[in-house]
Order: sequence, then C-alpha cells, then structure tokens
Amino acid sequence: MAHDRALWRLSSMSAKDLIRNRLTGLAPIFLFAWLLLIYFVLSLMLSVSKTDPTTSLLRAAVPSILMTGIAGIAFMATTVPLVSMRERGLLRLLGTTPLKRSTFLVAQIPGRIVLVFLEVVFIVILVSVAEYADETVNFWRLVVTLALGVAMLFALALLVASRARNTDVAHQGMTMLVMGLFVCSGSFLPPGTLPSFTEIFTNAVPSTWFAVALSVDLTATTPFLPIPALWGMMLTVTVVAITLALRRFEWDQEEAAPRPTPQPRRTPPKGKAS
Repeated sequence: MAHDRALWRLSSMSAKDLIRNRLTGLAPIFLFAWLLLIYFVLSLMLSVSKTDPTTSLLRAAVPSILMTGIAGIAFMATTVPLVSMRERGLLRLLGTTPLKRSTFLVAQIPGRIVLVFLEVVFIVILVSVAEYADETVNFWRLVVTLALGVAMLFALALLVASRARNTDVAHQGMTMLVMGLFVCSGSFLPPGTLPSFTEIFTNAVPSTWFAVALSVDLTATTPFLPIPALWGMMLTVTVVAITLALRRFEWDQEEAAPRPTPQPRRTPPKGKAS
C-alpha cells in the first residue's frame, strides 16, 4: 500500500513538472509536428501518388515519424529532466529516503505515456484518412508492437539517465540521438532511395526494428524479418536495458566518484628538533 501511494505521488509530481517545464515537455511534440508538416508539404510537392509507398514521402515516413516522436518523449522529455534533477541535487535528497530506485523510475513513465498516446492516436487517424493501410490491419499486432517499442525506448532512455550528470550535454546529445534514430529508421525515405548496403547498418539499430514493425500495419509494407522476430529482439533489448538501468542508477552526483586513498601519517624521526 505504501509503495502504491509513493508511486502515485511521484507520478503526479513528474507529470506536473513535465507540464511546468514547457521547453522539455513540448520539444518532442514540436519535433513530431514539425516532421509531419515537412513531409506533408514535400509529399504534396513531389509525390506522384499519395498511397504509393515508392512515391509518397509522407506514407514512407509515417512509421519513422511516429517512432521518432516516441523516442523524443523518451529521451528528450525523460532523460534530460532526470539528469537535471541529479545535477541540481534533487536526486541526492530522494536517495536519503527509503524510496526504491525502481519505484522512482517507473513513476516517470505514466505522464509521458499520455503524450505517446496522443501521438499514436493522431497517426492512426492520419493513416485511416489517407488510406495508407490496407484492410488487413491487425489491431492486436499493432498494439503489441507499440507496447514493446515504447517499453524499449523508455528502457534505453532510463539507462542513459542512470549515470549522466550534465544537463546541457544531455539535452544536446539526446536531440542529436533522436534525429539520428530518425535518419537510421529505414523508412524516412521511399524504398529504393538509399543504396542497398546501408540497410545492413540501419537494420541493426533497435529503433529501426520498431519503425519497421509499425510500417506493417500503418503503411502495409513488408518487413525485413518476421514480426515475431522483431518483437523478440525488442523484448530482449528492453529487458537488458531496464536491468542495467536499475543496477547502474545513481542518486548522487558524486556517487561513482573514486574516493581518495588515505595516506599513512608520517611521524618525524626521534632525536630531531621540529
């Protein structure tokens, strides 16, 4: 019962802090909306058919944009605030209480999941209106893909936040990371645009597995591996990342700093004047 109360209060505090800090909370939403706008305009200007994945830039990029929006919420709106709390000494104060690391980390998720839900609903409506998906969309398969992909990205975000100490470096690094995941997602351009050898690299990035699995139901494309295999890889990364995050998470800014080795006290030799 005490654990549930602590989880609820921390979740509420985390959500309020996310709303209060508009720069951190709105940055991933702005990035998501900006990417949609850019690809919508480009699709109107350059696409031959809005439903042909080989010519429609927006259709090809929808899975990558959704993955990037979720990654932005995970890394930019979760990792950065945690690093800021460590740098300001707030985590040090929490570390003096009986609060468990797992309870604190899990409490950061509910408020962010609301933002993820809004992005998913918007993309599903867009796909339905634009008729990007065919009639064979498997709703439960899409739900499982979203659950595993979101869990994987948040687990990786918590792993990064477990040791990072500088807020400015974290903010810049997470922004660059999210944009890098978008570029490496494999579906931000129509199929066949990039050389075939680049797929060897992009297909090895975990976020690409998420985007490719999403594309099966959002844009009716064929994945490079069966969906169960992509699910298994995402689940493996999630378990490993969350386990490491819980073990490596530090409350104190100087918790991992090496302690100086005590030097033996020297005494002057007898018979000599000081």
